[in-house]
Amino acid sequence: DMTISLPGELQPFEEVRIFPRVSGFVQWIGVDRGSRVKKGQLLAILTAPEIVAQKAAAESAMMSAENQRIAAEAKQAADEATWRRLKAASATPGVISEDELDTAEKTAQADSARCVALRNTAEAARANLHAAQEMESYLRVYAPFDGVVTRRNVHPGALVGPATGSSTEHSMVRIEEVAHLRLVVAVPEAYVA
Repeated sequence: DMTISLPGELQPFEEVRIFPRVSGFVQWIGVDRGSRVKKGQLLAILTAPEIVAQKAAAESAMMSAENQRIAAEAKQAADEATWRRLKAASATPGVISEDELDTAEKTAQADSARCVALRNTAEAARANLHAAQEMESYLRVYAPFDGVVTRRNVHPGALVGPATGSSTEHSMVRIEEVAHLRLVVAVPEAYVA
């Protein structure tokens, strides 16, 4: 047996650099170096006028699609009622021409197809609105785990954006988990055996 003394380094068990998911200006940042954070805690709020505008446009498009769908369904109901009345009246010979009855039936069928198309358009508009709301939710940055802020690189008014892979790029903050540490010891090759 052999005993040797080696220097060791305690490192955080988890460490993360926080970048926003979307580009925007820092409106508020609630942490600084040394701040203890909990998982899910709000770290920063960003502002991005173009994302807010996209959400408003998506809301408007959804409302327009819904209104068109409602109008088309009302027209479909009216045209189907007309066709049913004409069909009932055509039971008496000579009252309604076959051409008029066929036109009313085809109009009701066309209205039905238009309603299906407008329902799909309204559903797509709802999905676009949901996507815009999701993008807007990215303007709030939360802590991924309990830890301590060891670096803060931004201040209110700073323009920040998603990481692009550049190693020189600065994150908004860096968080380290210090409640659970990792001991790293460099063992010389001569002593490994």
